[in-house]
Amino acid sequence: MKTSPFRLLPVLFLIPSLAFSASVAGKVRAALGECERQKAKQVKWSPLVVGASIFQTDRLRTGAESEIIFGLPDGSTVSIAENAEVEIERLLEPDGKGSFDTRLNVEDGFVKFAIKKQKKQSKFRFKTGVHTASIRGTDGFVGGGENFFASLSTGKLDVQTGEDGPASSIGAGETIFGKDSLVTLKLASSGNPKLARRLVAIMKSGKALDEMVKDVKAADASVQEEMRKAAVESLPENGFTLDAESAEVCEAGLTVSGNYRTADPNAKLVVKLGKTFTSSNLVAVADGAPHAFVQNIPVNDANGLWTETEAQVVFTSAKAKDTKKVAVGVNASCAGVNQVAPQIQFVSYDSVACKAQLSVGGMQGDEALLALSVDGSATSEETVSKNGQRTVKLVPGVHEYVYTATDLAKNVATAKKSMGCYPVQRFVVEVFGEPNENLLVPPPPMGIADRIGKTLQFKIKNPENDPQFLYRVTVRQNGKVILQETLSQIQSLDYDIPVELVRGAKNKFDIEVIHKSGFKAKAVKRFEVR
Repeated sequence: MKTSPFRLLPVLFLIPSLAFSASVAGKVRAALGECERQKAKQVKWSPLVVGASIFQTDRLRTGAESEIIFGLPDGSTVSIAENAEVEIERLLEPDGKGSFDTRLNVEDGFVKFAIKKQKKQSKFRFKTGVHTASIRGTDGFVGGGENFFASLSTGKLDVQTGEDGPASSIGAGETIFGKDSLVTLKLASSGNPKLARRLVAIMKSGKALDEMVKDVKAADASVQEEMRKAAVESLPENGFTLDAESAEVCEAGLTVSGNYRTADPNAKLVVKLGKTFTSSNLVAVADGAPHAFVQNIPVNDANGLWTETEAQVVFTSAKAKDTKKVAVGVNASCAGVNQVAPQIQFVSYDSVACKAQLSVGGMQGDEALLALSVDGSATSEETVSKNGQRTVKLVPGVHEYVYTATDLAKNVATAKKSMGCYPVQRFVVEVFGEPNENLLVPPPPMGIADRIGKTLQFKIKNPENDPQFLYRVTVRQNGKVILQETLSQIQSLDYDIPVELVRGAKNKFDIEVIHKSGFKAKAVKRFEVR
């Protein structure tokens, strides 16, 4: 049991995905029993019939054992249960940005909804008395009056207090209720209208919240027993029924249960999931009487079953064969289901084009937040849900790139690589002095070696003004290498090289500088000593 101890003004947002016009309305698909409509600014109530259009500002109400079902253009449906009154405050009202706003005020009773997955920007809100309440692509019900309640068989519902208050949420198979504080329970009957009818009475009982919790749990057990008895009573002589036609899978795996009846000693009842799992025969007794069966299946990405969307239950006997399907909704945020981390790695990079390729795998049925940091500083993040490659733009220079992929179950994968970026840019080598210098140096005295010393000075003027962008510096004197530095040996862009010149000859110095992008810059300096 989860308790949210806040003053409640819960808001329920539901998001339609269609491109409607302001004139589109709901259409009544069923009007059972006493069903009436009151139009805006009118006092009189008039009967509501099948085929009628439901417009914004209409007020609808039902009597005992009555129900109004109306549909929306995307195939979603809203059912107003018995003894309920609902005001259509807004209905697919455009916001001018391609999205739509719908708000239904549930003043008494409850409303059941089956809403298809919706567009992100649109809103569909239910309000119950002082409580406002939120959903997306969801199947369940909401109601109350003085006390609020909501319940889901599938999807997710967010409840918010007022405009800026704290929020809580429920998922498939959960029910939330209360007044000044909210309680969330995991109930087998969540989303079932039979439970909703009992909740209406419990919410009006005036009991304290802890007493309501006991009554709601008892109501859930009562609904389950009622459904079980009905299923058993409806069993054919050779056949079976399911306790549920859908299931959400988390740590406990997938549970398929129901009842069967057969007198055939050779009858078989098996549960199949994917191509790799088939249960043993679940027919334990063949005496012609009803018997229960249950099968639990571990479901995770390690055993390859976590991307399955339905299970099959197959019954065969000498006189009958029947197959039923169970819709499987695997919750990838559960660690027991989502056990394998994504796979990410750098597969290549081009230092001249300044881009790298990152491979992302393990995304089938999953979603991950892909975050990049450069030299320890976060730079970007994106959500990925498909396998493939991502292009990484590199920053000039050598930097450490770290990608981290965190999936829905908080499994983490990391790819790290130091990569250089050296775009091709022209540059020059500037030699000090004239390109050709004539030196007048008197000969030395007799017996002294004729050695003529000079300093060769030049500056490398690369755009980055940084020696780390250089690959090699080579200096040749008359074709012979007198200096060569490569990569980390290059510590400066300014060179002062002592050289020895030959008298009576041309002393040629060739300077070649290679950038890491491959661009070469050259310069020549000549000295002639006379």
